[in-house]
Amino acid sequence: MKKFITMLLRHWAKSPMKVVLTLTALALGSGILVLSLSAGSILNKEVAGQLNTNGVILYVANGTWNSDGRVEKDRPTEWDSTAADTVVTDIDSIKNAAVIFELPFRNITTEGTSYNLRSAVGSDPQYFEVFSLDIVSGLPMTQDDIDNGFKKVWITEAMAVQLYGSKEAAVGKYIQPPGERIYKAASGKEQNVIPSFTVAGVYKNPSEVARRAYGISDLIFPYTSILPSGGNVQRMLNFMSGMFVVRSTGSTVLQTTAALNQTLTRKYGEDTDILVWEGSTQGKSAYMEELRNTVKMFTVSVNILGILLLLTSSFGIFSIMVVESLSRRREIALERALGASQGLVVREFWTWSLALSFTGAAAGLILSLVLSKPVMSSMSPLLGEIAAEFSTGFGVTPGAMVTSLTLAVGFGGVLGLLPALSAVKGNIAETIKEI
Repeated sequence: MKKFITMLLRHWAKSPMKVVLTLTALALGSGILVLSLSAGSILNKEVAGQLNTNGVILYVANGTWNSDGRVEKDRPTEWDSTAADTVVTDIDSIKNAAVIFELPFRNITTEGTSYNLRSAVGSDPQYFEVFSLDIVSGLPMTQDDIDNGFKKVWITEAMAVQLYGSKEAAVGKYIQPPGERIYKAASGKEQNVIPSFTVAGVYKNPSEVARRAYGISDLIFPYTSILPSGGNVQRMLNFMSGMFVVRSTGSTVLQTTAALNQTLTRKYGEDTDILVWEGSTQGKSAYMEELRNTVKMFTVSVNILGILLLLTSSFGIFSIMVVESLSRRREIALERALGASQGLVVREFWTWSLALSFTGAAAGLILSLVLSKPVMSSMSPLLGEIAAEFSTGFGVTPGAMVTSLTLAVGFGGVLGLLPALSAVKGNIAETIKEI
């Protein structure tokens, strides 16, 4: 410590500006690296959290891929209405599986006004479990709704506000799907052949990332509510069960895919057409792939720039140590003549460079804590929907601080060691005579 203070005072007396600039550069380099590493960590966490909420979500269908990369379902289906229950029973990692029946309409009428829909599906109570959709008003969908085919509908909170002004006002309202109208002579009025559905509940809006990636619907019917009267009901149920979505916990996409193929093949035969994918009801999600690639590229680029900036700022340590070794050549030669080993001299220089690096890095950590919130908040508009935490969170992660401190001390230690190794070389007697 005494030597460190002596060296610091000597350099401060000779060139205070150089010491200040070196420590400032190290502080800025360390602080920027902390913020860049933290930004990458938060971004990855946000995306992973929104895409894989409580597990891996996969769609499963009885069909093949068409030329457009969309699902072409087999008609008639090669499996029955128990397929979804089978994978839940036989695969330990799958706790929830929901039937997906895409409804053939994209608009509705309510209170005399028609609206276009982004998506609507027929499903069952497990749909809410798979996508972690919490009911915020009204009642949840139950198995009784499925068994009886009740004419009910569940909508998002955003849709409830848009149509009725609030989530509470939406419950009990009537929604009319499109359909042919017939004229009744007795009443002299036209009537829609498809009955109205009652809004039974409102669920919390999914994140925009999850909605776009997985095609989470804005409007959900019990899939049995659109069964036609009469006819072969079981055949229709099998037809509707040709696609379902599962949530798997504690297992990867590849592991879950293999388990699904094995289970369904064992039950329905080797020739069964089975598709398993991560995406939306239409097929693999280009949005999901683009989002992950963008996050990866952003994280790698920002982190590399942060590390390069820190490395560049660490060259100030190298410069100081070169000056120190040149100005102390005679002193070093005398110390060695009096019995000091090369290792001892090198350790003195190395300790000095490490101390400078640590001081600058510590200042950088403090700087990152001070600037974290304004910097992260300023990045939020650029990242939009995928990083809400940038505008609300603190913005600095412990891992980023440890990594930055380690790299700063490491770079400074290595760059400070090189001049020290050079300073102890050469003939002691000649060095003393030269000076």
